[in-house]
Formats: sequence, C-alpha cells, structure tokens
Amino acid sequence: MSIMDMFSLKGKNALVIGGSKGLGEGIARGLVEAGAVAVVSSRNQTDCDKAAAGITEVTGGQCYGISADISTKEGVDALVNKVIEKLGHIDILVNSAGVNIRKPAVEYTVEDWDTVQNVQLKGVFLACQAVGKHMIDNGIKGKIINISSINARVVARPNIVSYVAAKGAVMQMTKALAVEWAQYGITVNAVPPGFFETAMTKVLFEDPATREEMFRHIPVKRFGNADTDLAGMVVYFASDASNYTTGQIIYIDGGYTSI
Repeated sequence: MSIMDMFSLKGKNALVIGGSKGLGEGIARGLVEAGAVAVVSSRNQTDCDKAAAGITEVTGGQCYGISADISTKEGVDALVNKVIEKLGHIDILVNSAGVNIRKPAVEYTVEDWDTVQNVQLKGVFLACQAVGKHMIDNGIKGKIINISSINARVVARPNIVSYVAAKGAVMQMTKALAVEWAQYGITVNAVPPGFFETAMTKVLFEDPATREEMFRHIPVKRFGNADTDLAGMVVYFASDASNYTTGQIIYIDGGYTSI
C-alpha cells in the first residue's frame, strides 16, 4: 500500500457529531474530500441538511444529515441506529459537538453544569460506547476521534469551569478507551483545537482586548481556520496511516501550548 493509499478514506463511513457548523463541519468536509461517506449530526435537522448539502456540493462526495440529541442514551442509540441503517456500518466516529455556558463558577447552577456535561462529556462517552460496541461486534477496525480543547490544558479564560472540566475528562477517557479497545484494532485519539473563531467562541473574538491577548500567545501569529486547520489531523487519525497511533492527544493550536 502506497503512502497516499494509506491516507485515503475511500470505502469508509464516518459519523461526525456536531458536524453541522463550525469546526465539525470543516472536519466533515475534509473526511468526504478524503473519500469517506459522512453523516453530520446536530440537534437541528435543518442545520444538518444545509451542512450536508453544502459539503456534497463542494466535494462532489456523499454527505447526509441526521439530527439527534446526544445528551441522552436514547438519543445517541437512535442516532447510531439510523446511521447504520443509512450507511450499513460505521468506520469513523468524530465527537465534535459543543455547548458552553459562560458565567462565574460561584453563579453556576446544577442545571448549568449538567447542560454542559451532558453534551461535552456524557454525550461523548455514550457515542463512543454505542459506536465502539458496533465496531467490536462487527469486527470493524474503527477510528474514534474526540475533539477536546486547548483549555483542558491551559485554562486561559475565566467563566468556563464546566466546559474545561468536561474537555479535560474527554482527554483521559480517550486514553482509557484507547487502551481498552486496542485489542480490537480500534484506535481512539483526541484533537484539542486552539483558538478558532466559531459561533461558540464569537463572544471572545468580538472583544478587541481579549482577541489581542489570545493572538499575542500564538507563535504562528494567526487564529485557526475552521475549514482547513483541523481536517488534516482528523483525516490522519481516521486513516490507515494512523493504525499504530492510539491514545494520543495532538494540539492544533499554532504553537500556543509550546510557550
């Protein structure tokens, strides 16, 4: 197999949770460009359909939209079953769904905490569990990629206590699943992005002082591009090129965590 063949995703099916907007949409586009057939999922079916249509138009590949609420086991199981019914099997899972509530820790309610944790941690586990079981039961040497955050390592912003707690836990969960599922040929890796301007981070980028402070700590002197900068690493983790790579956490942050 040539090196280019190793990076090809032809014949592979991917589920990108949180793939209807922002970083997830860029990742889904990259997977389809590499040859995969993808399903993008988020809570809103209209958003899913719009993203899938756009990805299909740009790439000439195949992408579908299926809405789901991943904060519950019932929602995750229904999503996974629908994807399997649509595509036949799942080779690649990307967990990119995002939600955040920004407020001081002393003002956080239990409901605030649970809202973030149910998507950013519990939902990621439930998706890994459901897709992982599907892969194990069907002998699929699958690829699972969890999108974490730079803030799980460097808490650069206040008022995001539940978010960073969840993202840090996702990193450890990634390692635990990598060790447990290596025997089945399933790899599990994580990609924590640095500062990317998306709908969820818009509030940070709108403040000139905050924007300048973030920029000042990035050695490459630019912010991340949601359409391009994450997709390459995710395609690597999703491809045969990474068959001997598991339990790894690779920051895509322009060098932020190096200083």
